[in-house]
Amino acid sequence: MKKILSLIAMLVMTATAFAETTSEKIVEDNYALAGNVLSPKAVTVNWDTQKLVAVLDMTTCSDTENERVFSVSNNETDVANWEQTNGGSTVHLFYTKNAQVWTGTAMGLYHQKFAVQYRYQGDASATSHYKEVTDPSTVTVVMDKTGISIDGELVFPAAEMPNLYGEGENQLYFGAGCGTPGYATYKSVELVTEKAETFSPVTLSTTDVANAVYNGTTTNYDAKTVEFVQYEEGKYKLVWKTLEAGSTIFGDYTIKNITVAEDADTHVLTLTTTDTEGTWSNVNPAYGFVFGLAEGTKTAFTGFEGTCKLNETKDAIEKLKFKFNISIMGNEANLVFGEKAPETGINATTVAEGAATLFTVDGVKLSKLQKGLNIVRSADGKVKKVLVK
Repeated sequence: MKKILSLIAMLVMTATAFAETTSEKIVEDNYALAGNVLSPKAVTVNWDTQKLVAVLDMTTCSDTENERVFSVSNNETDVANWEQTNGGSTVHLFYTKNAQVWTGTAMGLYHQKFAVQYRYQGDASATSHYKEVTDPSTVTVVMDKTGISIDGELVFPAAEMPNLYGEGENQLYFGAGCGTPGYATYKSVELVTEKAETFSPVTLSTTDVANAVYNGTTTNYDAKTVEFVQYEEGKYKLVWKTLEAGSTIFGDYTIKNITVAEDADTHVLTLTTTDTEGTWSNVNPAYGFVFGLAEGTKTAFTGFEGTCKLNETKDAIEKLKFKFNISIMGNEANLVFGEKAPETGINATTVAEGAATLFTVDGVKLSKLQKGLNIVRSADGKVKKVLVK
């Protein structure tokens, strides 16, 4: 069942699952700031897989307004500065346990309230956001790729602190030295690394009708098998098992780098690919040399398009349809999975249409042509034999 749930998730989601986490301590557990300065500590952070997590006890704070809690900066000196004079960009966390605070226009009562403020060199003011907490004895502050959250609520979006959120590794500094001395207790401060879950390929197989037009001949098949495989996060492939055209069996043909998009109303998946070549495997030794095919040989394809509908429980393919064209030794092959080619000419003749009467070789009347030898008597009385393969 886990595989099945993984399959549907892979079709319609892009989020990465994480199997385990590891952590590195930035400050010793239960460290009491006690009005001291916390010297900047270098921390290298990749926001794709890492985050800073601080669990704080604010009950040890005084009633002084805007006590410093901690700061994160991209400059070792500016981590302790209000004015950013060394090219730094810094986010400061301040806390007021219970005091009147000047808001810029008037005095206001702050009660158990954090002020999160961001400054960078060249900025004449600060961008500030606020969060009041209900349980000051255990406050969790998380700085991750989304921004800064306090007790699970996003307080300061990452988009408003671009200089602290570069791609790849960011060299940052964690410290507490700016503003009014603080008295918070750090229960724990850690750099948490999330390790991505090991990816396991997921395969669904389906058997359905198909048709091939090759070298001027159209052939319908009652049962062809295709595998639909997720081989990487967000990438899929289709493997047409035992691809054949007419009486020629070539081997298995794989089209990779397929992506999917789900229709919100029908839940039908549209399949597209950026590839222009497919790969052969399990090549038929009887024809491989003749047609220049070998294990791993690539053959260009054109006109790929397809759709896939999973069943309600997402554990099987309800209907898979796709088509593409390939050229082998100068002969074009038009291949369609999930649909038979329409019958034409005598193949489409039925008794109901009154155009002909059909019989088996034993004289049993038929409603339509069947596989094997058929006796066809046309309306003008002429009789002929028709062989259907």
